[in-house]
Amino acid sequence: MKRLLPVLFTLFLSIACFGQEVEVSGSYNTSSEQRFQNGYGVGLQYQQDIIKRVKVGLGVHYNFNNASFDYIPYLDYSPTAMGIEKIYSSSKRFSVRLNAQYLLKDNEYVSLSIGPEISYNNLWGQDHIYGRIGDGVDSYHSSPQSYEYKHDNKLDGIFGAGLISKIEIKDFLTKQLALCFTIREESLLGNHIEYLGGSDAPLFNGWITATEFQLGLKYRFKK
Repeated sequence: MKRLLPVLFTLFLSIACFGQEVEVSGSYNTSSEQRFQNGYGVGLQYQQDIIKRVKVGLGVHYNFNNASFDYIPYLDYSPTAMGIEKIYSSSKRFSVRLNAQYLLKDNEYVSLSIGPEISYNNLWGQDHIYGRIGDGVDSYHSSPQSYEYKHDNKLDGIFGAGLISKIEIKDFLTKQLALCFTIREESLLGNHIEYLGGSDAPLFNGWITATEFQLGLKYRFKK
């Protein structure tokens, strides 16, 4: 992954010399997965007009988050169960995204577009897990016993699908620069379950949905 990033960024810069639009953005996201709730990200996207009022975009995005949570609804709290009480998580996500945008409104000052998007995602990180073993484990322990450990998590090759909507304010500071506000609604497809070591608790349980808010600057090479 570390070797792939410089290659992709170099490719984007090369394409930009012959293309039409390149956008750099920062993002904030919410998610159904607690590890990615209130996360941040950075991205780079190339866009190309194909026919009137339709353009395609190809981009890469890197999301990251440090989160802590104790709401773990899928655990077994029986007397002898290993129960997780708190998780401190450092999680990352790298996405390659392809979208098509239809221009609902486009004039010399502003444009408004909407369209579908698909993505290819790798997720990874580490959880620092605190838990306890319930009462009645054996005759020597009458109270819960605490434990802690670290668990690496990784999901590769996960496809996503969603909807992208964008507002572009043109002539921002210069003629060829635009300020962009983008909202992405997305679901990572499939039932992604990987069990935490030493317990029956799923690491990622079910479909993962996310809403991402982006603020970016776009440079248009074609005048």
